[in-house]
Amino acid sequence: MTQPSDSNEKKAAAENSKKTEAKRGKKKERKVNTLLLLIIALILTVIVAFGAIFMFDFAGLRAETSMWVSNLPIVGKLLKPVVENKSPEQIEKEAIELEKSNIAIQQTELNNQKKELESREKAIESKEKEIADKELKIDEMSRQLSEKLLSVQEQVQYLEKVDNAKATQILLNMNDKSSAVQILRNMKREKAASILAQMDPLQAAQILEDLADINP
Repeated sequence: MTQPSDSNEKKAAAENSKKTEAKRGKKKERKVNTLLLLIIALILTVIVAFGAIFMFDFAGLRAETSMWVSNLPIVGKLLKPVVENKSPEQIEKEAIELEKSNIAIQQTELNNQKKELESREKAIESKEKEIADKELKIDEMSRQLSEKLLSVQEQVQYLEKVDNAKATQILLNMNDKSSAVQILRNMKREKAASILAQMDPLQAAQILEDLADINP
């Protein structure tokens, strides 16, 4: 006799559980709807605020707000025409002009670098030419010195073969006294001493001083 009563109680408990779940579902739905309404209201408020700022320059915030909005990654690009009060064509044209300006600046920098490189190349070429000229002068001086040395050696060989009196006269008649000194310097000591003995003492003393200056 107790079985029907237990069955009724179970049914009543199940119905109560369903009613409770239904109430909870309605509460959640109300919360979600309320949250959505708040979000929509917030968005509308923001839109109205932005509209007031951009249309009427409310509190002088238009410039700062425009800059802030324009810097937003995605929203800024989308709202840029509205923020700047320009058409997409105008913005595109300005972007092209800005790109042209950047290219012109880069071209100017490249031209300046090219001029600097050309200037350096000219300086290097001038330095190389100067070095080449100096090398030519050194070569010419070396050639002249070699010829002079050869000439001195030839004269030494000749004067060592002639008698002392003739050799003395030849040396004294030379216009370039330094050549006479060089010849005596390269002679054998005995021959040079014999030639100096033929000279006037003052002349011999002067030549000896010159020899000492060349080879101290």
